[in-house]
Amino acid sequence: MGATGVAGSHGSGAMATGLVNESGSRAPRDPLRAVRLLTNVFAWLGGAALVGNLLVAGNGIARVVLAAVVLLVLGSWWVRPRYDGWAVAVVEGVATAGAVLVLPAAQPVLAFLFGATTRRALHAGPWRYPVKSLVGLGGYAGGFGLSLSRLDRVDPDVVMAAVMPLLGLVIGTFALHETVRAVRAEQTARRTVGALLEATPVGLALLDENGTPRLHNARAREMFGWGDDAGTVVCPHGVGIVSCRDGCAENAVEVEPRDGLVLSVHTGPVEQDTGPDHAVVAAVDVSARRQWEAALRDKAERDELTGLASRAHFLHLVREAMGAETVVGLLVVDLDRFKDVNDADGHEVGDRYLQAAAARVRSALPPKAVAGRLGGDEFAVLAPGFDVRDTVRLAKSVLQSLNGAAEPFAASVGAAVSQAGADAAGLLRDADTAMYVAKRDGGNRVRRFRREMGEQALARQRDKVDLRTAIDGGELVVHYQPIVDLATSAVTSAEALVRWQRPGRGLLGPDAFIGLAEETGLIVPLGEKVLEAACGQAVRWNGEGRSLGVTVNVSTRELATPGFLPRLDRVITTAGLAPNRLTVEVTESVWADEPAMRSLVAVREAGIRVALDDFGTGYSSLSYLQRYPFDVVKIDRSFTGALGRNGRTEGVIRCIIALAEVLGAKTVAEGIETPEQADWLRDAGCSYAQGYLFGRPADAAEWKAAASTGW
Repeated sequence: MGATGVAGSHGSGAMATGLVNESGSRAPRDPLRAVRLLTNVFAWLGGAALVGNLLVAGNGIARVVLAAVVLLVLGSWWVRPRYDGWAVAVVEGVATAGAVLVLPAAQPVLAFLFGATTRRALHAGPWRYPVKSLVGLGGYAGGFGLSLSRLDRVDPDVVMAAVMPLLGLVIGTFALHETVRAVRAEQTARRTVGALLEATPVGLALLDENGTPRLHNARAREMFGWGDDAGTVVCPHGVGIVSCRDGCAENAVEVEPRDGLVLSVHTGPVEQDTGPDHAVVAAVDVSARRQWEAALRDKAERDELTGLASRAHFLHLVREAMGAETVVGLLVVDLDRFKDVNDADGHEVGDRYLQAAAARVRSALPPKAVAGRLGGDEFAVLAPGFDVRDTVRLAKSVLQSLNGAAEPFAASVGAAVSQAGADAAGLLRDADTAMYVAKRDGGNRVRRFRREMGEQALARQRDKVDLRTAIDGGELVVHYQPIVDLATSAVTSAEALVRWQRPGRGLLGPDAFIGLAEETGLIVPLGEKVLEAACGQAVRWNGEGRSLGVTVNVSTRELATPGFLPRLDRVITTAGLAPNRLTVEVTESVWADEPAMRSLVAVREAGIRVALDDFGTGYSSLSYLQRYPFDVVKIDRSFTGALGRNGRTEGVIRCIIALAEVLGAKTVAEGIETPEQADWLRDAGCSYAQGYLFGRPADAAEWKAAASTGW
């Protein structure tokens, strides 16, 4: 179906195309009806004329019989107007042949034959006309041939007068037959297209040059809310889409004909044979898609837990503000000790904690400021147009809001203001640096970014990069300090102590980089490297005939990581070290971390010894010692260093030794530098000692040399 054909069909083709014309009519009309009626009338008249000629031409019985036969054919046409069986076709052929033989002229027979073949051509069946009509045509040709055979002389004019109408009859009716078949095919196609147009969710309308709908389907009527009289298709500019001068007719546009409905409207030209061109409009309901996109956009722009701006959207807002304002203030807010809440009370309580904190941050904001969640317990506030003084004042207001109410939230707040030429990433980095300074200074305070902070942060970042390189590149070395049995003076084990051979800086002790490793999370891969080295060295000593255990310091953060236990098992299995030859040394801070304590219990259950370092210098708790027994309790050097100078300290050391004995643990005194200290500890019942008196930390090669000299 061509576009021009639809435009010209109007009401006559409305039903076939599934479209409604401008008056709303759907009345169907068969385009072959009038042709079929006229053809049938002519066929009956031709048949009646043949019957009359047969009856008036004489009284012969043959004419009467032939007249009856023709009447029988006419009756079959009446009874079954759309179907002629083979019997009717044969009877027609017999009647035609007989009539040609008995009548003096062929014109009545040709009229009958023309009517019969023409009405059969209108049936348009694939074999109905081409085959069945040949029977009647053959009868005519056969009868005419017999007539000629009885003549002494054949007149060519007579032959031409009889044959040429027959040839015209054949060509004309074949042409009519093909025409009918083409019309039927188009009708079938129109019905198919009509069904598709009615079933499609797309609203379709044909508009004239004035924008008036000439044809439309039911979906278009429903979408545009047309009543009995079709209205028009309005573009977003409030005028008819065809007459819009802003390009709506050339581009897809979205319109909202009523609340909650959004249509995507596409327009295309339809050429007309006569008159101005029309336009076809296709409308698609995109309401659900727009709602879905809005939901996705909201999900992307909003943090699902707190309702604040998401990290990605917040950074987008920062970039926009920096492009539109001369100064932009930015705060980074990090909740202090949130990890303790999450670990102690669970994630559900932690989520409620974050929601409450976010509500307080939001409540402290002026109208122009926007709050976002950067991730975890870290929030940010964007303040377009705020200078340094306004930004610091806002930071204090946010902190005051968090600190207020019955359940205060401690937080570290960093404030920064955009500088000339700065970008969003740089502004966020400055505020983040100031926040870390606030946290380093004790937390629950505000710090404004200063340039020297940035320099310190860059140096810290370089240290972090270098430390990561050191871990991966073999710059870490492990030294071992002997632990001596005070009763026998024999070396029984060694404590593994990590050093950093930093290029250009020399050999650095742990105080120079362990804090950085803890802060950045590099303590996990660093600790694994030390553990691998120490376990491997213990196995090598055993191969050399030296039955030495090894002690490795493990941080609370390492213990709390989910993969610590599998890593530990893999390391001792790969090294081939018996679990009881390894001692894991921890500090009292482990008691404040529930996941770390669970890992420590599992370590001891695996047969690995556990030592408590620096006992008595932190938040010691006898209840923890009783609940989580240790294999070794280490007496800190701050106590042993005071031996011989402070009688109270000696009493404390005796108490620690006695307490460890009650708990079934051995004691190791650290920092022993004189024989007098060693003798006093031996007499007090201390089991082991380590310090410069017995040997400084040294690498494995020095231990091997010492072994050959009897150390």
